[in-house]
Amino acid sequence: MPEPIARYAELLLSWNDTVNLTGAKSLSQVQGHIEDAYRLLAVPWDRVERVIDIGSGGGLPAVPLALRLPSVQFSLLEANTRKCAFLEHVAATLGLGNLTVLRGRAEELARRPQLREQFDRAISRAVAQPPVMLELALPFVRTGGDLVAEVTELDPEPLADVARLLGGGPPRLLRGPAGSGYLLAVEKLEPTGERYPRRAGVPNRRPLA
Repeated sequence: MPEPIARYAELLLSWNDTVNLTGAKSLSQVQGHIEDAYRLLAVPWDRVERVIDIGSGGGLPAVPLALRLPSVQFSLLEANTRKCAFLEHVAATLGLGNLTVLRGRAEELARRPQLREQFDRAISRAVAQPPVMLELALPFVRTGGDLVAEVTELDPEPLADVARLLGGGPPRLLRGPAGSGYLLAVEKLEPTGERYPRRAGVPNRRPLA
């Protein structure tokens, strides 16, 4: 691994002993997660300037992407204070000036005018069930932007009504490079209604159907 990404992997494993950042317990397992993050490079990035990572946790997929795409500004949204401290430490240690940490819940931060519909792309790594992920992520995305998330294989058709309700187009399931897993992609076609996202905790308890 190149030195910056290797340093990130070392930090992730070191902090994982006390902060529970990832299920990976070895360098090779972390490398697998990093390769998963690189799947997102299979979609076009030429018109993307601002990205928000929903439920960033240990910084996947945002940190590997921020290292590969220095001209793109990444905002890492995370509710857990200790995980935020790790992400801030990573940004400082690796000199990632294109990385900002946002502490709080998506349901609350999406109500802030400086964040709502201000991002070209939302990304995520299986942070929740797909309907929940759409409700948490799409309010941050501007019209014309998109959501691209790492997922397991799924049928995107049942998500169409949920995406439409949130201002999104038909969800698409994309195969990663060389058959390496799947990406769920949803284009933002119109503004998300003011009702969404619902108050904290409700999307998880009562996913949109």
